[in-house]
Amino acid sequence: MTRDAYADRCEDLFALGGFTEARKAAEAGLAELGPDPVLYRWLGLAHAAEDDDDHDADAEAAYEAGLAQWPDDLGLLVSYLELCLRADTWSYPGRAARVERLKERIAVLAPAGSPEAARVDAALGWAGRGYWQDVRQRTAAATADRAAS
Repeated sequence: MTRDAYADRCEDLFALGGFTEARKAAEAGLAELGPDPVLYRWLGLAHAAEDDDDHDADAEAAYEAGLAQWPDDLGLLVSYLELCLRADTWSYPGRAARVERLKERIAVLAPAGSPEAARVDAALGWAGRGYWQDVRQRTAAATADRAAS
């Protein structure tokens, strides 16, 4: 399969709440195609969606693996920022401490007033929703559109 096919598969599975299956699809894509920022992002999102401490650690590992190779990927940075923003500062002080560094990096890549900054702001803050919730909503809409056609 192509990267786009794997990404579409992850998106569809995620929209249906198949987080385990979405992770398996992302992992299969990474195994077949090698490192890819989009597949690392889906892997992290599918772990983060489980809202469990062990999965949060796996989400963090996925984001860090992607950012090690693509340090300027806004999707990875924003996804990682959301994970860190949701971290319990008492239990996970290191994760919470990364918030400012991530915000600074995102601000450099998506300066105020830019279209990228608007997308970052929308992903992180619209009515208190988080990034993966926005992804879920877009994915559900895309799945419904595909089913209708």
